[in-house]
Amino acid sequence: MSFDPHVAALIVSTAAAGLLMTLAGVCKNGLEWRQRRRFCPSCGRDLHVCACRS
Repeated sequence: MSFDPHVAALIVSTAAAGLLMTLAGVCKNGLEWRQRRRFCPSCGRDLHVCACRS
């Protein structure tokens, strides 16, 4: 079975476009590498600890 260069170019270009769109989303703060810690707006505590939103 021979490998078609057109298919290889299609796969590489699609992967590169996906990578560039992901990096652009991270740079524009539309995406995050890690999930940020969320704080309660009323008491300022971490949402996992906060009891005022129960």
